[in-house]
Amino acid sequence: MLLVGMILFGMIPYSVTKNPFEFGRELGAEELVDRESELAAVEKTIRNAGKLFLVGPRRYGKTSILKAASERLRASLVVRLDAESCPTLEVLAAEIVAGSARSLKGGVKRAGEQVRRFFRSLRPELDYSVSEQSWTVKVGAGSAPEDHAILLVDALNGFEDLAQSQPASRPVGLVIDEFQHVIELGGQAVEGQIRAAIQRHRRTGYVFAGSKTRLLTAMTMDAARPFYRLGTVHFLGPVPRTDFEKFLQERFIAGSFSVERDAISRILDLAEDVPYNVQMLASGCWERLRDDNSSSALTSAFVEQTLVRLVRQNDPFFVQLWTTLTSIQQRTLLAVIEQQGVNLQSTRTAQSIGKGPATVRKSLQSMIERSVLREEQDVNGSRVRFEDPFFSHWIGLTVMHKGG
Repeated sequence: MLLVGMILFGMIPYSVTKNPFEFGRELGAEELVDRESELAAVEKTIRNAGKLFLVGPRRYGKTSILKAASERLRASLVVRLDAESCPTLEVLAAEIVAGSARSLKGGVKRAGEQVRRFFRSLRPELDYSVSEQSWTVKVGAGSAPEDHAILLVDALNGFEDLAQSQPASRPVGLVIDEFQHVIELGGQAVEGQIRAAIQRHRRTGYVFAGSKTRLLTAMTMDAARPFYRLGTVHFLGPVPRTDFEKFLQERFIAGSFSVERDAISRILDLAEDVPYNVQMLASGCWERLRDDNSSSALTSAFVEQTLVRLVRQNDPFFVQLWTTLTSIQQRTLLAVIEQQGVNLQSTRTAQSIGKGPATVRKSLQSMIERSVLREEQDVNGSRVRFEDPFFSHWIGLTVMHKGG
């Protein structure tokens, strides 16, 4: 009865005829499950001109958190960028300038004038497309690659100058997603250059998010690194099971489907609590239930059948990924599955792979760098997991099942 009342009075914001499980796009604040503390941390950082490192694996919803927080700060000046979309630090510097131009009010001419003033050291070349309503920016024309870090620092300083020009009541923030790519492009030397610049900034709130947890943990927690204690570090974990189970169950029930007691837990188990995969599997179950006239019940068996279908649908992608791996890497992945991600560098495991522990370690590191695997730390120690748990299921179905 409570659930019916919540639907009637609009407390559950979706139609029962529409699939409520979203994945593959940035979610809004009202669509996130139990991420209030993370949203609050991002908002507080920007409002207080602080510095925050948001660290968590891919598929955990970092980008959606950053988008939702930016939506809540509409009255603020917030520029949000994805570092991985920038092939060089020069391009990243240009994107900071372009993002600044987009965020300024008062028309195209005035925005261009302000950008040229605040970022004058970059000698920006600006072009505005009326049809696309977007800015294109070039900076540091003719600069050598070794000078690109200087361009980035100049862009950060220019952004702070812009922030200083804003009313005191208007927070200003720069949000850089997949921030580890900046260090991959510029090396550790760029860390010191960035710190030297932004530690003097008083009006800009910085949020640096990233998915390569080992790299970012070392960057922020190692006392010998420039970013040590530069700001707050927030590690993003899975959505608490109780909250996710409630979210899933309410939405299946609202669709007039009956739900077996263990079916929701089975979704979370098979998706390994990874939010993207949970939503993907739940969405697949919803579509099948809606289209299958023979069943309106969500059962554990139904969930398992749906997973197999999803894995088969992604067969071309997984085949391509598998065939790009070396034979040692392939055997290492089989060991990850068999060992559930632990004791992978033991002599016994190395012998089962057919190589020494050093070779296995190198294989693991290579696949972590490629985002095939990730390393997870907890009170029990270190564990290696698949970035995409459905790839693990594909291997089980198509390789291990055949004895390949």
